[in-house]
Order: sequence, then C-alpha cells, then structure tokens
Amino acid sequence: MRSLRKPLIGLAAAVGVLIVLLALLPYLFRGRIAALARTEVASSVNADVRWSGVDLSLLRNFPNVTLRLNDLSIVNAAPFAGDTLLAVREFRVVLDLVSVVRYLTGGHAIVVRQVIVQQPVAHVRVLKDGTANWQIMRASPAAAKPGASKAVAVSLRRLAVNDANVTVDSRESNLTAAVSALDVALNGDFTQDRFTLGTSIKANDASVTFGGVPYLDHVAVALNTDVGADMRAKRFTVKEAKLGLNDLALALNGTVTLGGENTGLDLAFSTPSNDVGGILSLVPALYKRDFSKVQTAGKMALSGTVRGAYGPKAFPALALHATVDNGSFRYPDLPLGARDIGLDLAVNNPGGDVDRTVVNLSRFHVELGQRPFDARLTLSTPVSDPEVSLAMKGSVDLADVRRTVELPDVKDLSGLVSADFAVHTKKSWVDAGRYDRVSASGTFAASRVAVSGAAVPQPVAVDSALLRFTPQRVELPAFVARIGSSDVRATGTLENLVGFLFHNGALQGQATVASNTFNLNEWQSSDKKTQIIPVPPNVDFTLGVTAKRLLYGKLDIRDAHGRVLVKDQRVTLDGFGMHMLGGEVVASGYYETTTPAQPTFSFDVGVDSLDVPTAYSSLVTIQRLVPVARYARGHFNSRLTLAGPLATDMMPVFDKLTGQGSFQTGTISVDSFPPL
Repeated sequence: MRSLRKPLIGLAAAVGVLIVLLALLPYLFRGRIAALARTEVASSVNADVRWSGVDLSLLRNFPNVTLRLNDLSIVNAAPFAGDTLLAVREFRVVLDLVSVVRYLTGGHAIVVRQVIVQQPVAHVRVLKDGTANWQIMRASPAAAKPGASKAVAVSLRRLAVNDANVTVDSRESNLTAAVSALDVALNGDFTQDRFTLGTSIKANDASVTFGGVPYLDHVAVALNTDVGADMRAKRFTVKEAKLGLNDLALALNGTVTLGGENTGLDLAFSTPSNDVGGILSLVPALYKRDFSKVQTAGKMALSGTVRGAYGPKAFPALALHATVDNGSFRYPDLPLGARDIGLDLAVNNPGGDVDRTVVNLSRFHVELGQRPFDARLTLSTPVSDPEVSLAMKGSVDLADVRRTVELPDVKDLSGLVSADFAVHTKKSWVDAGRYDRVSASGTFAASRVAVSGAAVPQPVAVDSALLRFTPQRVELPAFVARIGSSDVRATGTLENLVGFLFHNGALQGQATVASNTFNLNEWQSSDKKTQIIPVPPNVDFTLGVTAKRLLYGKLDIRDAHGRVLVKDQRVTLDGFGMHMLGGEVVASGYYETTTPAQPTFSFDVGVDSLDVPTAYSSLVTIQRLVPVARYARGHFNSRLTLAGPLATDMMPVFDKLTGQGSFQTGTISVDSFPPL
C-alpha cells in the first residue's frame, strides 16, 4: 500500500492542478475572446449590438469551451433607428477547445459546436419598399487571398432556441404574425455533406393574418420530424412529417432548397383524418382545455401545396382548399349544439407575386337552435388594391349561444342579433371617393340584448339598436341601452368605415349621446398602473353630449352639455358646461398624442359662484390645500389655465407646466375656527 501512496498523491495533485487550470484559463483568455466577438460584430453588422457580460468556462461542456453572453440586444440603425430587432436573455456558444487554442496560437478558425439561445424576443419589420430590419449584415469584403484563414468556422451539432417570442409586420406583403413560447431544437452532424437533421418545433400561441384575413388565431403549433439534409445541394427533404395545429393533424411532405436570394419550395400537406373536430379546434371560441370532450360529427378535408421560389422578388404558387360538410359539435354538459356546419374555403396564387393571391370563402353556414346564419367572402389583390366582397345574412338568439358554447366569464346572455348586409369595394374606389362604384347595403340590428359577467365591466342591456349601411356611410338611427346604472341614447353617422377598416382610411362622423343619469364611478379602472392612451390617427369625429345628471366621486353634476372633437390625434373638449357645487363650471381644452411617447394637454376652466362648504366636502384637493375652507361660508369665482406635457404614467411633468389663474370671492365668513 505504501508503494501506491506516492503515485496516488501525485495523480491527485496533477488532477487538482488540472482542475485549477481549467477554472483559471477562461479568465486568462476571456478578454481576448470577448474582444474577438466585438471586433467580428462591429466589422460585419450594421447595428448597435450590446451585451452586459461575458462568461467563459471549460467545465460546463468539458472538454469544449462555453462562451456565454448575457442580455444580448441588437438595435437597428436607419431606417429603423431605435427599433430593437432582437433581445436575448442568454446567448450560449460551445466552442471546440482545440480550435480555440489553435486560433490563439496561430489564427486558425474557431469551430462552433452548439448554439443555445434563451428567451429571445424578436421584432421583424418589412417596409412597403421591401426594406427589412433584419438586413443588418455589412457588404462582404473582397475575396481573401488563397491560403488565408477564416476567423470563425461552424461545425454545429445542436442549435436550440428556448421560450422565444417573435412578431412579424410586413407592410410589403400585408402580413402580420405573432408567435409566443416558441421552442426550436435542431440536432445533427453539420460536418457531413448528407445527414439526418432532427427537428422539433413547438409554440403555445401562433397568429397569422394575411391581406386582412386571419389564417391562424392563437393556435398551438407542434412539428417533430427527421429532415434529410443535403448540404452540398442545400436541400432539405421532409417525408411524412406530422404538423399539429391545435387538434388538427397535417401530413407534410416535400423539399426546401436554399441558395442565392431565393428559397425553393416544393411542399404538399393534407389531413390524414377527416374528423371535423380538427378544423373546429382552430376556432378560438371553441378550443378550450376540455375540447377533447366535445362531441363532433361530419366530414372535413384540408389539403394544399406550395411550389416555386420565395424571395425579395419572387413568390411561389400556392393552393389551399378546406371543406366541411354536415358538421356539428356539442358540449356534453350543454343543452344545445351547433349543426349543419358547412364550409368551402379556397386560397390560390398562380405564383410570381403575392398580390395575385385570391381568398374565396364561397360558403359558410351554421345553425344555432332554429336560426341559420350564412356568410361569404372574397378577397383579391390584397397588397396593391384590396378588393373585398362580403355578405352576411341570418340571426342569432344569444341565449342559444349561451346554451351551445361554454362562456365561463359570461353570467347572463340573451337577446336577438340579426344581420342582412353586403359590401363590395376596392381600396382605390374609397381613396378616390368613388362611392358610386362602392356597393354597400343592408342592416345590423339588436333588440332586448342583455350581457353580464366577468367579461364585461358593467351589465349591458340594449333595448334596441340599428345600423344601416350605405355606400357613403353607416347610419345609427337608433340606440337605446343601459350600461350598469347609466342610461344611454345615441344617434349618428360614420363615413368611410370601409376604407378605415380595410386600408387605414380617414374615418369621419358625428354622433349625439344623451343620458338622464350617467355614473362615471362605474367606469373607474381597478388597475393602479396608468399608461399613455393613444388617440388614433385618421379619425375626424364630433360627439355632442348632454346629461341631466353625472355622478363622479362625491360630485353630483347637473345639466352637463358640450362637444368632444377627435381629430389629428387630439381629443378636444369644446365649451363643456355643467352645474355643480352650487355654481357653474365651463371647461375647454385638449389631450394630444402626436408624439406618442410624450402626450401634451391644455385646459381652461372657469368657475362661477361655487359654494365653499359644498366644494370642501366634495373635493379632496381643497381639503388638503385649503383646510381652513372647512369653516368658511360664501361663494367664489375662479379661472385657471394650465398646459404642458404628460409622463408615461399620465401625470403632468411639473417642471415643464405653464399656466395662470385668478381667484375671487364675494363675502366670506369663517365660523368656529379653533385659533379664533
């Protein structure tokens, strides 16, 4: 045993020294690795790239080197100056140890083995001219001399993206998308010319809207498959891949070829099952946690192809066809079900240009109770000049909806809603004011509607409401309702509603609202965090308001009347008069958000003969600023003008306020004041 003691002690000492070296070496070279990363980024990326710290370890993925960047962010330059393209909590790269040593000693290539991205948040934007905010790579330098080495080489074994959130806003393609809780894992030997790439993609929530039509609305996505990768041809082949969209299963086959500025696509998909429950699961109102218990019947078919080149100046041919026949569903614990569901949807594009896409919903039919409802929709040239034809006809008893669909946040739901209208228009007709070419007619009506529950802040009861559609405007000839304890009567018109909804056109209109008693206390938010409220652009609206009684806090306001104007991202209060606190108050002013990050305000308040005791008992401001008013008797007049910017919590920026005012009293008496 004694003969083994010294060798064992020597071996233990050697291991200890090795561990110490493994722990210390990263600190010795961390500065050089970080400098290399910054130099490579600065020379190749036209954006502001930052990270809060660098961590280098030989022990985490021994014998390789793990480089970790914390709080990585990429902020765009012009024309997206200030926009955050990407923010990553942790970016981890596993580097081949031998290649790192060879780089430090001889400038050879560093080999990347793994890339792991934790909690990235990406915002992708494309302008109308095709300029994209991800195009941040600088132009490649002139070709290197023969024999010169590269700074970085890639020999990936694994790429993982965990808990990502991605939003896409492409004005060029009229496409918006959002994906949350996205996990991506790719595994394979990228050193080989041909290998199998294990692919796993999962997202809890995905939404896609194209040409104003929502194709996916808060859908869970899952894809697990093995992809045949041919790195020489840059071709990836998928065979019988299983793509899940909520409960809808799709079989995906085909190839994706990379190269140049275009991506070659040759993909086909179809549903291996004709269970109608799969396509019904894509309806957000129906897809709940207990959707598996829903009883469904009917036949469904869904298939499609995508073939051709996709790139900045190329778009593939695509075809999608979905049908539902004699569909029905019913929740086991509800008395009614939806029946006779029919659907025929086709999306086609012959290729060459995204603007050649045509969406045709030629048939949609459903029956709730004894009432049928039908709709049709056609959309073409969705980018350059959207042309829309929409028709809806039918009625719905809201009590039948309550007995058909689970609505946990709704306590009471009843009343009758009916629609019978059609519209056909093009963006260019609306922009040019060619309403003689716009076809719009029909009505939308509601009667005896009652809604209450957690989904609405106050119970709503609509006695009657009628919307009438014409090519020029939408008319509201009648609206009588009760919201909470407040009664409301309204009439008005909206012009260019079609242009506003489909192409951000200017919405114009006017309305009058009257109430016998309106309780503003019922509309106070329970959220203590106040945020900037933006005033929408492209709105020119005038609202006339009269209320015999307004309740707000301890204030009991009588005979309120005036106008509210919304125009140029400004809300203006015009001559709003009211009787309160024993006197008269007239207020004017505005709130403006032309600079969304810092709104501004201005108001002018005139007070005539307000009663001091009533003002003290009703206004906390007077109680705190003028406590002696508790003992005063009499009346006062005042005039106050104040203007300035607001902070993000909607509080005034006090050091930038400007204003003036006056205060005048008649005879004031002070009774029972303790110091006197």
